[in-house]
Amino acid sequence: MRNSMIELATERLKGGLETARRMGAQGSSLTYHQGERIGCEFESGRLKSADTRQSVSFHVEVLLDGKRAVASGNELTDLDEIISRAVALAKAGSAAHFDAYPVPGEVVAVKTYSQRTVDLTRDTMISTCQSMVDRLKEYDPDMFICASAGRNESESLLVTSGGVCYPTTNTGWSLNSYCQRTEGTDMLFTGYGRGGVDLDEQWNPDWIVERTLEDLRYGEKLSDPPTGKTKALLLPQGLGTLLRALEMGVSGRNVAKGDSPLRGRIGEKMFDESLTIVDDPHSDFCSGAQPIDDCGVPTRVMPIVTAGVLENFLYDLDSAGLAAAEPTGNDGCQPHSLTVSPGSAPSEELLEGIDDGLVIKGVIGFGQGNLINGDFSCNVGLGFRVRGGKIVGRVKDTMVAGNVYDLLASSLQLSSDVDPVHRMPYALIDGLSVSAG
Repeated sequence: MRNSMIELATERLKGGLETARRMGAQGSSLTYHQGERIGCEFESGRLKSADTRQSVSFHVEVLLDGKRAVASGNELTDLDEIISRAVALAKAGSAAHFDAYPVPGEVVAVKTYSQRTVDLTRDTMISTCQSMVDRLKEYDPDMFICASAGRNESESLLVTSGGVCYPTTNTGWSLNSYCQRTEGTDMLFTGYGRGGVDLDEQWNPDWIVERTLEDLRYGEKLSDPPTGKTKALLLPQGLGTLLRALEMGVSGRNVAKGDSPLRGRIGEKMFDESLTIVDDPHSDFCSGAQPIDDCGVPTRVMPIVTAGVLENFLYDLDSAGLAAAEPTGNDGCQPHSLTVSPGSAPSEELLEGIDDGLVIKGVIGFGQGNLINGDFSCNVGLGFRVRGGKIVGRVKDTMVAGNVYDLLASSLQLSSDVDPVHRMPYALIDGLSVSAG
């Protein structure tokens, strides 16, 4: 950071631990974060903004007589006041299912900071976005076209009454385009983005534009959707959307509360044997890379599903106490960075194997169903009819429904090619319910 505050924050947060102890807290966890983002945004094909945003925040959690509470602020000079507020809230706070923050454990070093990303200039961002806008205008100058780029740099510090004092630095970048083509009452929305920690070959405006143009060209012709049970090829980000239900199912808190349909099923073959999922926060420069969680528990590589067999649930410190389990270093019982192992056939071959079905590139309203049980019903945002292994047109007014666990349980095929950003393959699922409006 240009103006690092780690040394000052370390002194203030360590003092905050003593302040919390004097106020009666039996334990406390204090975090500090400072970040800076530089970016640009194009709207309607023109540069809309080019700005720099800075933020500073800190977060206090205290334990008091079996209860816990949190409070936050953005001025370190207010730390004592925020601690006092947290202690007052803890007197009527939620039950704590742990009585102390853990002592320091072995932490795996993970690369989360890239100088190449820090060196990305605003001029480069603007010129890159302008080039994407210009290429999309060549296809259709009347489209509504947007583009954006940004890079961020941050530093964080965790200090706990267990003795943890752990600073981290992070970087990140993003590059996106979006367009809307309107012809009468027909509207087509499409867009793609890339992002990461290290400014590597994934900073690729040509890839973004080509994928967007591919959608526009395929979408020039409309087609009726299939109805009833059908096959559908999901893009890697679409597979990630489908796995939201599984993320809820392996949440240690949902398991402990009895809300997860996966409770009591560790070791069972729940899914197609082609499915292997790992939560991997230790891959250098991956989005979600994290060496330690907000309670001071070191993160770990967690197998979730191996060849269809359910392996583990994800716990933070509090939910682990609730479930009488071991914490896995997952804040909020959420995965850090899901990785799905690839299959044996390329995505082109999976597409060619569809006699009649869909390619789904985006959905709307996926989370509105009873997702914790795996049930969903949503609209297709952008999808294409497939006949004889070829895309024949875009579908409109189409809804899809099903149960995530049922769809992943059998006849699942995964591609050999994996999206390097989403870290997931394409997925061919069978039995998706499709209806036309």
